[in-house]
Amino acid sequence: MAESCQSKIGDPLVSMLMIIVSFRRSRTLFGGLVRVVIAGFGRAGRQHAEAIGHVENVRVQAVLESDGGVDTAPHVRASSWADVLADPDVDAVALCLPPGGRVELAAAALDAGKSVLLEKPPCMSTAELDRLSAMSGKVGVMLQHRFRLPVAVLERPFKEAAGSLLVSRPRDALTHYSGWRGDSGKALGGITAHLGVHYLDLACQVLGEVESVHIGNYRECAPGIDLRVGGIVQFTSGSSLSFTVAADVPARAEHLVIAGDGRRLTVEDGAVTYREDDRSEEHPAAPTGAMRAQVYAEFARRPDLCSLERSRPVLAVLDAVRNAGTR
Repeated sequence: MAESCQSKIGDPLVSMLMIIVSFRRSRTLFGGLVRVVIAGFGRAGRQHAEAIGHVENVRVQAVLESDGGVDTAPHVRASSWADVLADPDVDAVALCLPPGGRVELAAAALDAGKSVLLEKPPCMSTAELDRLSAMSGKVGVMLQHRFRLPVAVLERPFKEAAGSLLVSRPRDALTHYSGWRGDSGKALGGITAHLGVHYLDLACQVLGEVESVHIGNYRECAPGIDLRVGGIVQFTSGSSLSFTVAADVPARAEHLVIAGDGRRLTVEDGAVTYREDDRSEEHPAAPTGAMRAQVYAEFARRPDLCSLERSRPVLAVLDAVRNAGTR
């Protein structure tokens, strides 16, 4: 697994620089240059380009953007998807497009011998994940917050634990959920799929395989576009998680706490506290851009923490949320 990005240095800029230095020192681990085409150059695509700029052995080969009004400079503009797939100088594609239809593009890229990095949520369903997992090739996911988790927790997941999660990210439903974001066939969902997914995924990384999901509270602003979701997740490890993800509460909050077997993990606004017996360690919130860069550094070598298969539990939760929106 890639070296942990947590630092006990409180200054985010200093932390970022230390992470970039560690990537450069580790260059020999990753082999040759990885040339990436970014498909879609909206906000997510630009974030990918910035992250790639901090990883020495990865570069943006080109950008594929269908909107002629979007400036892709300083990156070369790819002429077409077919040309990207046929280009032997392209090693990987980063799909920064809406989730709906993304699996078809990912499958085509894998068939063409390209590696694939998916934006979150990576698929529309666990069925789509199954399809990609059955194919040969390398697939990673930009769920960068996984790199917040201490190695000690990843190496020994919780069992018989209890957890609670609150994610509140206020959004104006009339302005934010417009265009593709207001179409459940393209967006998959609302606040849960696109923002709550990060912390739900963190919980799943340390609690394991999902056994069942009960959705007890569901509010939407358009068919299948949720504004508030509350529920309980049961895991095969015997653990449980109660959660609420909201876009209609006028205050921001991100708080996850998991307790069990003499240990406690807390993630609040990106800062991590891990306590085991009498020992405690704290990790200040790492810059999100640094974690995106770490995803690319690991992806260039071999996806582990950023692997697609690690997304299966959180996609099981999103399946339940989507089904709640279709009743």
